[in-house]
Amino acid sequence: MSYSPAQLTIETLRQHGVDTIFGLDGDHVIYLYDALSDAPDINVVSVMHENNASIAAELYARTSGKPGVVLVTAGPGATNSLSGVAGAYAAGVPMVHISGGVAQDASKEAFHGVDDPHFLQKTFEPVTKWSVRVEEANRIAETLQQAFRIATTGRPGPVHVEIAVSALTSGPVEQITGGVSSDDEVAVSGLDGVIDRIDQAGSVAIVAGKNAFWPEVSDELVALAEHLQAPVIHVWDSHGAMPTVHPLSLGLWRDGNSNEFVEQTFDEADLVLGIGVRRGTESEIGLSRRLGERFIVVDCVDDPSESDAAADSRAALAGTLGRIAEATAERAQRPDIHERCAEAKRLFQAGMTVELDRYRNQRPWPIGLALESLDRKLDDQTIVVSDVSNVKIWAPLQLRTFNSLTHLQSGSWGAMGYVVPGVLGAALARPDRRIVGIVGDASFLMGSNDFGTICSLNLPVVIAVHADQTIGMIYYSLKQEFGRTYKTEVPAVDFVAYAEAFGATGIRVTEPEDLDNAWDAALSADGPVLLEIRAGHDFPRPYPIQRIIDQGRNTR
Repeated sequence: MSYSPAQLTIETLRQHGVDTIFGLDGDHVIYLYDALSDAPDINVVSVMHENNASIAAELYARTSGKPGVVLVTAGPGATNSLSGVAGAYAAGVPMVHISGGVAQDASKEAFHGVDDPHFLQKTFEPVTKWSVRVEEANRIAETLQQAFRIATTGRPGPVHVEIAVSALTSGPVEQITGGVSSDDEVAVSGLDGVIDRIDQAGSVAIVAGKNAFWPEVSDELVALAEHLQAPVIHVWDSHGAMPTVHPLSLGLWRDGNSNEFVEQTFDEADLVLGIGVRRGTESEIGLSRRLGERFIVVDCVDDPSESDAAADSRAALAGTLGRIAEATAERAQRPDIHERCAEAKRLFQAGMTVELDRYRNQRPWPIGLALESLDRKLDDQTIVVSDVSNVKIWAPLQLRTFNSLTHLQSGSWGAMGYVVPGVLGAALARPDRRIVGIVGDASFLMGSNDFGTICSLNLPVVIAVHADQTIGMIYYSLKQEFGRTYKTEVPAVDFVAYAEAFGATGIRVTEPEDLDNAWDAALSADGPVLLEIRAGHDFPRPYPIQRIIDQGRNTR
């Protein structure tokens, strides 16, 4: 059977289990969108800006476990989505980013093109695992098959496939054969050495890195920690990899911002396993400097062909942790470690209460009060997506996590405008969960063009906007560095009226005593809710962590 090139593209996606695509139609991909109109089993989510498509696809992938898929047009359609693709690369999230491209024989200054027809392929190359331009229709299927394989093996990440419009408009091509190949059973090298080191160690600790946030890895990490009676410390962007409510969770470590409980654990440990800590990152470098040869990494590798791999895919990494547990002796309960973890949590929570009480009656009041209230509403069925703003500073310290999906952040890429498309992607992937976005007003306005998309789909999400009319993180940095601020103002917005203009529910909170009722109303609503929180921004950050712990100790 023969297909048109566009039909072949969609059939290949279907064979890889694609059921949701985020994108925006355009001249160079109208052939693909026409083919999608005959594919009712694939949900095409049209966004109002292409960068939102790639961010939504990232969160869809993070919450579903399947690669996110993006389809945008050539030129500006593709480059508009570049930042979101880079974010997926930094987060280690599998994504297949498909764009249109100018024709093979395109003239200079062709529509959506520049002089070099290969400029898109070159543009995406540094922020993807693979960037390729397809100019022949008979290469579309094999290229997409390769794209899915590369996106999901080794350290997961995005790939970019540009399909020239001349390939989409050529003659019919033959039906593709074959299905999806699995790399879950990749041989693991170096595992015997890891097991030997564990067997020889009297005391083992674990640091959970970003690549451990995948649910299958997180589940095995928890089981291994219990098996070894190892306290687990998490780095900044792996907040939920080890649920903080677990009795072996010791809390956050960040290079240059540690605390007495983490340092005591590092001093005592004969071996520290960096599970999901990527080699060459700030965390890995800092941990290696602090711990020396006592620190070893157990993680996916960037390139599956590397011979020193501890694991070669998410599933293999999870399997590796399971095999470590099977091959090592179960250790006796450590009441001292459980008490250390509990004491660290108690003192930090007490210190955070002191911190918030200091400003509780001040007006304007700190956004930490809103997160304190949200934390009381959380359970294991809630997913919180946080944007880059002052909420990003407070959330990883204040919000408990019940599983690896409780709190998802934009990570080291740090793109503002993350929450609106983020909750869109998460809500479509997990309709069984409550989805909450927390965001500053500047970041909300960056991605707000797809709040209407959320409303048109009537997704029951809550987006809480910290409406302080300031780019709060930059305000703070400027003030700390130079003693003054410049150009950090954000226009005043009536977010209740904004929500109602789209047919959503708008709720405004001006006093902290109203927060609990406001969260209850927002979380129980049937459709989308915009929760406007009129808090201030000019408050000290809740750091260093040791300062907060000391405050907690002084309350006794």
